[in-house]
Amino acid sequence: MNTPPSTPRKGLPRGVHVAAVLCLILSGLTGMFAAVEATNLTHLSDLREEAPPRMSALGDPAVIEKVVQAQISALEPMREPRSLILGALAVACAFTFVAAGRILRPAGLPLEGMRRLLGGAAIAAAVLRTIDGAQWMVVVKRVGIVMAEALGTMPEFQHPTTAEQVKSTVPVLMSAGTLAQTIFVAGAFVLIGQYFRSDRVRAAVTAQDGLRE
Repeated sequence: MNTPPSTPRKGLPRGVHVAAVLCLILSGLTGMFAAVEATNLTHLSDLREEAPPRMSALGDPAVIEKVVQAQISALEPMREPRSLILGALAVACAFTFVAAGRILRPAGLPLEGMRRLLGGAAIAAAVLRTIDGAQWMVVVKRVGIVMAEALGTMPEFQHPTTAEQVKSTVPVLMSAGTLAQTIFVAGAFVLIGQYFRSDRVRAAVTAQDGLRE
């Protein structure tokens, strides 16, 4: 007796796969950096002593020491709230990472549950990354002022006009870079979250779950 040929199953749209892969990369990197920084916050006193010698090869040790000390001094008052935010961000990224991985390789799990988890976790990561960026902006502004003052004392920046330009430009550039990075990462999480919460993706996932039953 001949067995009728099985109907080939149609997979998820290509856009869903691409978005899930991008989400894996974004959440993996963001979560890793958040976890590392949260760990470093518990050793600020060690970093205060070890960082300048370790980074002396990057430039003038005196300038680097001032910058590092300014960064640590700015972080100390916010150590606990920042550790909490970074820990929550790492957890949100972990959920996002796992959900994106299961969208690509469900291993028998319903895709609809993973879609909902991914959408919610990505939005949560966007909110937490925005708060993280606001906290880091406080640090960057303080470091930028100290760095500009330190650079202004170096021989190559002794001209009054050059020194004034350094003092006014360095903090602005550092703040702008931090703001741009926050907007890019948080915005990417929002776009991914909204995409997986959209009716189009929900319909595609529901149809795929129906084929697997």
